[in-house]
Amino acid sequence: MERTHTALRFAEWALEFIVVPPICYAFLVIAISLIWAAQKQRPFRTRLWKPHHWLAFTHLLFFAAAIVVGVLGQNPVTNTLLRQHPITHSADKTAMLCLDAVTYGSLASCAFWIWRMKGFRWYAISMMALAELITWGALFVAGMSITGDWL
Repeated sequence: MERTHTALRFAEWALEFIVVPPICYAFLVIAISLIWAAQKQRPFRTRLWKPHHWLAFTHLLFFAAAIVVGVLGQNPVTNTLLRQHPITHSADKTAMLCLDAVTYGSLASCAFWIWRMKGFRWYAISMMALAELITWGALFVAGMSITGDWL
């Protein structure tokens, strides 16, 4: 139950990542680009949209994978304010490798779906950039959890 609560808290923090001022501007630009591309290219009304293109939304599973790695590889950090000589723990190497795999897998998934969606790549780039921005929030929180270096 505690891990579920931690995962939900990490997911909330990852989604709040979008509200941070430099990121929120990028989010707005990408969202406007996605809406504009949808209006201009009309990917759902053309015959170019194939049923397997819906699988591009599985890219959001990388968000969940990053949260899971962050919860399972959490660094046991002690309160540094209470001690003069705080106990530090090094980051779990397996968790770091898993987080790296999620990061590179996410980028590879974006490249694959952009390449796969011929005929409306502007829409695909906008959609994958939006999904990647959300995923990077989860990767950021998971990285802080693994290393124990919280902002």
